[in-house]
Amino acid sequence: MKILYYNWTQFDNSNNQGGGVNIYQKNLIDYLIKNTNNEIYFLSSGIYYDIINKRTYIKQSRNIYGDKCKTFKLINSKCLAPANAMHDELNTYLNDNEDYEVLKKFINKCGGFDVIHFNNIEGLSLNCLKIKKDFPNTKVVYSLHNYFFCCPKVNLFYNDEKNCLDYQGGELCKKCLKNIVSKNKIIMFYKIDRLSEKLHMTKLNNKIRWYAKNLLKKLKKKNKQKNSYEKININSDFKKFREKSIDVINKYVDVVLAVSNRVRDIAIKYGIQQEKVFTDYIGTKVAETENLVNRINNSQELNIAYMGYFNKQKGFDFLVDALEKMPEEIAKKINFFCYARVQDENDKINVAKIKKLNGKLKSAVHFNGYNHQDLPEIYKNIDLGIVPVIWEDNLPQVAIEYVAYGVPVLCSDLGGAQELSEAKEFVFKAGDIEDFQEKIANIINNRDLLKKYFEKKKKLTTMEEHVNSLMKFYK
Repeated sequence: MKILYYNWTQFDNSNNQGGGVNIYQKNLIDYLIKNTNNEIYFLSSGIYYDIINKRTYIKQSRNIYGDKCKTFKLINSKCLAPANAMHDELNTYLNDNEDYEVLKKFINKCGGFDVIHFNNIEGLSLNCLKIKKDFPNTKVVYSLHNYFFCCPKVNLFYNDEKNCLDYQGGELCKKCLKNIVSKNKIIMFYKIDRLSEKLHMTKLNNKIRWYAKNLLKKLKKKNKQKNSYEKININSDFKKFREKSIDVINKYVDVVLAVSNRVRDIAIKYGIQQEKVFTDYIGTKVAETENLVNRINNSQELNIAYMGYFNKQKGFDFLVDALEKMPEEIAKKINFFCYARVQDENDKINVAKIKKLNGKLKSAVHFNGYNHQDLPEIYKNIDLGIVPVIWEDNLPQVAIEYVAYGVPVLCSDLGGAQELSEAKEFVFKAGDIEDFQEKIANIINNRDLLKKYFEKKKKLTTMEEHVNSLMKFYK
């Protein structure tokens, strides 16, 4: 088959843009190239802006696989990526047709595709999902790696505080979403960023990204202190955004793939037609080397780990608070290992909080991030991985990695991590400190439960199994 994949950033970028979706896309393309005869194309958009030429166009780009995968970039898209750059420009996202016309011309030039698989729609206008109109024989697939189909912020996490359960017809979105930097300034940043990258000015490139990221954080904090959100001009119709997005998916997309059952349930709840949505767990390389370790021992201590980001929605703040309030008889049996990279001043404050836990727990240690090649050695010392998310995290990559290396996962009841095992003793109510503490105490007092987690574990999906599943949907 001839397959076109879309993601807003190219799969082999060197700056970690795109997160877990980008890693998945790279692994998928790597497998397809090495193990199938499919012809693979890849398109990205929303972060490439020409300093001189203002028209929207597509140009071919280089990639790590050479001619084995043909990669292209849509330049000067009317829609920026990632989605949080478009909070106040949603009318452009809903109505722009220029991206669609450029995409249609590109498809004709390439000779058409059997499958077009959107891993998201960020960086393109919504009309691009209507490509079925002009290419009725093309199978159009859309994967739900986030919730952009119903939430402009992509994570259904209200005001950076709590899981969003009711947007009240878009009224709450006005208080939750705010553009701190204008679209033109973001585009200018992208132009400078690409120019420094093109000139191989790596240090300048990194400094630009660091400066932009910290500027956004400072402005956001400043606005929060002033409580000025409601004064910010909101030009977007959030009710229309949700309704039109879901309507276009229902009318023009053939198959919607959810990365967990939880995501599928949410998609159906918000209006995507049930018969279109299928759960399709993504394939991972670590699943090929599952290492089920017998972790039952006579130790009275429990080594727990948090890996990822100093991030509220990922549950870091909740976890520290829960450990600080842990009953002493349980706390003194816990060794806490935190692997999270320090990126700004606020992260340094979080490191101090971890060190302070040494007065409460048996021990608490912070490591400045980790490399994936070090995971086998790291996990040898971990009894239990903690995934305390307070948002509907689709299916955290870190949870899959824990399980692949033989580490049971204690997770919240939001998102897809809870689907890795049917052992209910390892799921607590999101944000509920008392429930979390009870689950930890239960595991410490009954270490046989660690074995039960794997007795009820679901098999992880290898890349081969995932590709076989994809091919059935494609055909």
